[in-house]
Amino acid sequence: MKNLLIIGARGFGREIYNLALQCPGYKVEYQIKGFLDDKKNALNDFTCYPPIVNSVEDYVVCDNDVFVCALGDIQYKKKYIQIIKDKGGDFITLIHPSANIHIDSKIGVGSIVLQNATLGSGSIVGDFALIQVSTIIGHDVKVGNYSRIDCHVVCTGGAIIEDEVTIYTSAVINQNVRVEKGACVGAVSFVLRRVKEYTTVHGNPAVRLN
Repeated sequence: MKNLLIIGARGFGREIYNLALQCPGYKVEYQIKGFLDDKKNALNDFTCYPPIVNSVEDYVVCDNDVFVCALGDIQYKKKYIQIIKDKGGDFITLIHPSANIHIDSKIGVGSIVLQNATLGSGSIVGDFALIQVSTIIGHDVKVGNYSRIDCHVVCTGGAIIEDEVTIYTSAVINQNVRVEKGACVGAVSFVLRRVKEYTTVHGNPAVRLN
């Protein structure tokens, strides 16, 4: 059996711990060893959690270790995942049992799919992506590596979400719209046209922010 370590012991890390307990692989494919975090007292005010074993930088990867990254900031997430990968660590994908995953959808390594999310027919989610609670990824939608799709987002059919994109709560991406690498879509936005790389849009309809 593998030993799962969760990168990040702050609020989102605690949520991912709960997700790991609910996934079918718990006590079948993995047990939870603890957290990796450089803030050693991050769990001092909380009970019922496993220990913070070490920081990511100082942790020595063991043979049966597997990892999942519970960091919301994409750049920090990339940094700490790469540190573990450079040490030979392997990552697993966590999918909540309530998620509706279509039979021909694909989900990459290290990604997280939370409660009541939907992945439609032909959808593809890349590596280390985050699909939050009750989000809908429509048919033939592509979500790139390291992208973060927050709660109650709707990506309608054929939309393309490139790598390292952040889409905040309750935004809607219209059919066949492309959101380019590193872009950010504000909460409750309705995106009708292409979002250029590394830009931020917000509103209904969504417009670029200066």
